[in-house]
Amino acid sequence: MCDVCRAEGLDWKFANGKREDLHRVRLYRVYKDRVAVVELCHLHAIELFILGEQRFLKNHADLCIELSNDTARFSRVA
Repeated sequence: MCDVCRAEGLDWKFANGKREDLHRVRLYRVYKDRVAVVELCHLHAIELFILGEQRFLKNHADLCIELSNDTARFSRVA
């Protein structure tokens, strides 16, 4: 399941239609000296590409809260 959809309580399969693939992306501006690895559905991966990392994180505050609460799950060494 898409981490953004999970954080915001969205039905990711309905929103993405036939595209059920998840994209593993790295966010570099979340942790200091570490990388946040999240799984995004097709729509959120496109949104991240278009907006850029900072504006994407500003638009999805629920994901930011989840990233800060569960660092062990999302963080990796850069």
